[in-house]
Amino acid sequence: MDVAYYPGCSAHMMAREYDQSARLVCRQLDLNLQEIDDWNCCGASSAHSFDRLLAANLGARNLALAGQMNTGCVTSPCPCCFIALKTASLELKENEELRGVFEAGGTSSHEIKVTHLLQLLTEEVGLDSITSRVTHRLSGLKLAAYYGCLTRPARIVGFDDPEQPVSLDLLLEGLGAQTVTWSHKAECCGGALAQARTDIVLDLCGEILEAARQAGASAIVAACPLCQINLDTRQQAIQARNGTEFNLPVVYFTQLMGLAFGFSPRSLGFNRLLTDPSPILQTLK
Repeated sequence: MDVAYYPGCSAHMMAREYDQSARLVCRQLDLNLQEIDDWNCCGASSAHSFDRLLAANLGARNLALAGQMNTGCVTSPCPCCFIALKTASLELKENEELRGVFEAGGTSSHEIKVTHLLQLLTEEVGLDSITSRVTHRLSGLKLAAYYGCLTRPARIVGFDDPEQPVSLDLLLEGLGAQTVTWSHKAECCGGALAQARTDIVLDLCGEILEAARQAGASAIVAACPLCQINLDTRQQAIQARNGTEFNLPVVYFTQLMGLAFGFSPRSLGFNRLLTDPSPILQTLK
């Protein structure tokens, strides 16, 4: 299956392990991720705050480029990019005047389906196909599936339950792991405030990490580069602030899929994680 792939800025920079592991597992599932040629930044998370037309234009151009690939579907591993593309697609469908502006310039393609990578894997590929590729079950792992803001706003996303999502839990359980019941699976990590209000981000991330620890999780599993980076890289700052030591690995769901498919930890980018993932890797030996 050919799919237009919009990696977003994070996947080419600070979240290369997410992109790397995503490409490996998709190839294993016979998904051909074709990166959009000459894609531009989606504008998240600032463009829509300054200029709605600019934000729509950024998304419309990417959709147009994806539409030219004739795959019928475009996917992104980043929820911010996914929501930006989905918002642009919906605005072009619902606003005839706006659609006319872009179509006149040849930059609109709102018919292509927009999905997040987790959605593509669970809805289009399916859990049965995924579990059939498992060669190394993730038995012994207790994981906190963390969705953050992936499923909101519901009107735009249209994927899973906005407050009590289950898709990532079901995927991880299909790989052989156990998922914990916890209170913060859909709480915001403060990603959009990472630079402007670090104090708020530390509070939010501290609450999420504490909730996962109290639930008995050995790791948090993310589907968003901003969430992963916030929760992984800020643990020392949170410890310095309130004395709480977590040492809780924060991994991408695609990295765990790769382990279950038999890929090596290094090929999946586990060596790039700041919080040492060795305890969960040793559990699987």
